[in-house]
Amino acid sequence: METAENSIYRKLQLHLDKYPIGYPATDSGVELEILRLFFTEDEAKIALSLSLVNSPLWRIYRRYKKLFGNTITKEEISHKLDQMFMKGVIRRSEKPPYKYGNAMLALGMFEFQVDDLTPELMNLLHQYFDEAFREEFFRSSIPQLRTSPHFKAIVPEHKIDTYDNMREYIQNTKDIIHVANCVCKQGEALLGKSCKVTDNIEICIQFGEGGYLDRGRSRVITKEEALKILDYAEERGLVIQPANSLQPFCICLCCGCCCGVLTNAKKFERPAELFATNYIAHLESELCISCGLCVKRCQMDALVKSEGKVKLLPERCIGCGLCVTKCPKNALKLTKKSKNKKPPMNTEVLYMSILSSKVSKGKMILNLIKLGTGMRL
Repeated sequence: METAENSIYRKLQLHLDKYPIGYPATDSGVELEILRLFFTEDEAKIALSLSLVNSPLWRIYRRYKKLFGNTITKEEISHKLDQMFMKGVIRRSEKPPYKYGNAMLALGMFEFQVDDLTPELMNLLHQYFDEAFREEFFRSSIPQLRTSPHFKAIVPEHKIDTYDNMREYIQNTKDIIHVANCVCKQGEALLGKSCKVTDNIEICIQFGEGGYLDRGRSRVITKEEALKILDYAEERGLVIQPANSLQPFCICLCCGCCCGVLTNAKKFERPAELFATNYIAHLESELCISCGLCVKRCQMDALVKSEGKVKLLPERCIGCGLCVTKCPKNALKLTKKSKNKKPPMNTEVLYMSILSSKVSKGKMILNLIKLGTGMRL
């Protein structure tokens, strides 16, 4: 039987489950245990007054009164909202007067826990992925991240699109660039599973003000420093995964042993279908000397060694180019796919596109009306 305490968290679970990357229920109730770690009961009520898009304080307070009555002042809500932002459980606009919105679990609340993770949370998150969240995360045909190739893997005759060239994006951006620790690598290390690819975890590149910077979870770097991080990623064997947008807010550098996206995608039979990527590796068997270096560098198990020979599994290849950059005989090449995948214009369009792919046309129109009129979503 559901208790009063469970009730507020269940309402919040149902509220968050309406978002582009939802928050599905499980038989075990692990999703409620995670919410209890993130929110006090009072904070859960405030989170129920937030929406998918950021809202001003006066609108949040009006929603709260409608839901729970005059049990808290506007000033108290304002104070708690800032506390919740600093805890990494909600979003906040970059500049005052601040607006606030709910964060999804991933990408969102989990990533915001960088430098504050606990073994308890990590164990609960692993359980939740296994029971429900893995299917939810990969449910949409429009992923939150895309795979961009390492520049050294592109042959000269290929003209790489700007949105696939993260070096060019870094060189041309006008946003502040900052770097934070990789939350996935931190989390796995807490469980005694240190990264097998690198011992340097300060590799999560961020763009723009607010967020990590306001919470003291990142430091500002130059464009030259950011480019050196990409060089390091290529050398050590990390996959480049920017946000799936023409204006990415981050560039993740991922390994197949820690990254939540890669490790969970590898559990599907054809993981390549889950990624937005415009490239795929091609193996020239007659040039291959079966040294196995590419097998070690591939983070998706797309290259295997069998009976002394290397074999490429295209259904697992996400076109990162790591195998190409170190092949001593140039037996591996990246080829452009026939159908080009161009990312959405910005983060807002990305998430509206994901949400639209999950619900009916009529439901999506209703959602847009709600957002346009300041109602909760």
